Amino acid sequence: MSFRVTEDRGVKLSAVLLAATVTLIPSSSPVVSVAYAASLVATMEGPVARALAQRSGLRFVGEPKGSRALANLIRAGLRNPDVFITADPALLNGLVTQYTIFGSARMVVAYSPKSAHAGLFADAAGGSISIIAALSAPGVRVGRTDPAIDPKGARTVRTVQLLGQHFHQPGFAQNLLANAQEFPEEDLAVRVQTGELDAGFFYSTETAPMGLSTIELPPDTNLANEIAFAIAIMPHAADRQNAQTFLSFILYGQGKRILEAAGLHFFKPVRVVVPPGPPTKGTPRI
Repeated sequence: MSFRVTEDRGVKLSAVLLAATVTLIPSSSPVVSVAYAASLVATMEGPVARALAQRSGLRFVGEPKGSRALANLIRAGLRNPDVFITADPALLNGLVTQYTIFGSARMVVAYSPKSAHAGLFADAAGGSISIIAALSAPGVRVGRTDPAIDPKGARTVRTVQLLGQHFHQPGFAQNLLANAQEFPEEDLAVRVQTGELDAGFFYSTETAPMGLSTIELPPDTNLANEIAFAIAIMPHAADRQNAQTFLSFILYGQGKRILEAAGLHFFKPVRVVVPPGPPTKGTPRI
């Protein structure tokens, strides 16, 4: 099966989490390989993988990464997962004949108690200072993802711009975006979690599973109506039945309940989309 994992810090964390899951099911058990938005890493590699093994006997093999980066790898034939979960449904156009938009999230700022500025962000969470005052304080290290490869990175730019408008601080966005450090999506949460970064911009689905404290943003800045997740079975799935089992588990089974508990808002009903035109041909699974 052609499904490689990038050896960076965030994915190594995923591998550690997955190791605990593998003990629940023999390595010879049937596999479902899933490429997915790294904003879901803690939930997918932990409770989702465990529940999938217990309920279906399938062994979850996942690759978390920025959605756009994964889509580019799939288009180039460098990844051939059974299932793709993306935080930008439009990325599935041209890859599959059908996909399902199933849930939404919102943008938040998160910080760790290990941050040297945790008290400052706790004040922002409590409303005693504004979030832009906390983010702009001297010495505060803020992280974000690359907007060129990760939809969350592009949404972070938009959120920061909206925050500047909301608080009537026209120079805020330019200053923050110039000083914030960029990391791969699967790495950013780890750096905030350990206190290496003081705060970062995340989806609401990420923070609780990673043990991060959350600061809610004003409704006119959090993009709650714009962030959607979609899932699809890929044309070259090794076993379409296993892929269908996983898709049903996420959309209607225990996986749905797990993702809801992690902060994902499921649409009622989910939205099936048939994109125009046939999918482009990628490298077949070998």
